[in-house]
Amino acid sequence: MSKKNVFIVGHEGTTGLRIHERLSGRGDINLLSIADEDRKDMTKIADIAAGADLIFLCLPDAASIEVVEATKDLNCKIIDASTAFRTHPDWAYGFPELGESYRQKIATNRYIANPGCHSSGMIAILKPLVEAGIVPADYPVSVFSLTGYSGGGKKMIGQYEDPEKEVALHAPRQYGLGQKHKHLPEVVHTCGLATSPIFSPIVDDYYAGMEVTIGFHTSHLNNNPTAKDIHDALLAQYKDSQMVNVAPFDLDATNGLFLAANENTDLDTMTLYVSGNDDRVMVHAIFDNLGKGASGAAVQCMNIALGFPEETGLAVK
Repeated sequence: MSKKNVFIVGHEGTTGLRIHERLSGRGDINLLSIADEDRKDMTKIADIAAGADLIFLCLPDAASIEVVEATKDLNCKIIDASTAFRTHPDWAYGFPELGESYRQKIATNRYIANPGCHSSGMIAILKPLVEAGIVPADYPVSVFSLTGYSGGGKKMIGQYEDPEKEVALHAPRQYGLGQKHKHLPEVVHTCGLATSPIFSPIVDDYYAGMEVTIGFHTSHLNNNPTAKDIHDALLAQYKDSQMVNVAPFDLDATNGLFLAANENTDLDTMTLYVSGNDDRVMVHAIFDNLGKGASGAAVQCMNIALGFPEETGLAVK
């Protein structure tokens, strides 16, 4: 296969930098670049994009929308890392493990929306359980999600890595208290939920890693499933996946663990654990918020879209 031309728009941000790191050493990719003084010039961006097979947009929503409009007459594929198009019916949703229709749409569509970090964990847990008929669409979902500070971008990274940072940054901090988090619409849309989950995101004083946990009262689920029924549904969904792994079902062993949110840091994979008991089951998704939660997922989608082996250039456990 000949080299593919790839252009990262917004390469100076955290997601763009991590994509650049994953691609810069690959012999099958030719990275196109733009001068710093031109990085907000839509004409210059479109000129470079005209020579690209695929472009990544690592930009705020408004800027992504502007670039999509400026390049609408070109042939390059686009993977957008913002929230702008994640529920758009004409865009592929970049989570191929959700089913063959998702994978085919990523492979064939010009436009691909990269999932959000928190939402990747929520959707990985909820989507298979809703589709299996275990979780009703109107189940009152409540989500706890712990993340490293790198997900907040350069400004937050600078705050946490300041040697004289304020005392509050040494402790976990809950945020998004108004229940209007930007990732919730894609979770509702993708999983077919009747209402948004109650969502409790927490940022803590470590660089990268994410743990998303959803608890279920089985008496309120369809057909009163056991913990193993829930595990079996997840295993059926992801049994052939290299990027999403379901830990073996052993409640005693798993319940005895200290699950660390940074377990998969520097990897592009996600691990699902089932814990609890047959009355109250918890499912945990652990992954790198910059890996399967952002840049790794984007490169995985690029590989599919450009016809490379899916795991090429990714860190797989």
